[in-house]
Amino acid sequence: MHQPPTVVFELRRRDTGSLVHAYATEGAALAFVRDVILIGGRDQAACFALEARDKRGQTCRLAEGPALVQRALEDRAE
Repeated sequence: MHQPPTVVFELRRRDTGSLVHAYATEGAALAFVRDVILIGGRDQAACFALEARDKRGQTCRLAEGPALVQRALEDRAE
């Protein structure tokens, strides 16, 4: 039985593409975005993009900007 690909959730800056942090779960990444919203506001949090990267190195952008802010606010699975 083969194991499913391991996914890492990467939070990146939208302006530079630089990696801010990699998380084991999407919920952990969204919790960070919620903290940014609380401390710096929605505009500050909208400066990020969330991507999923599998063990083969393929990435998929899940959300960015205002859509990421909304996704973080709707996520309650901590």
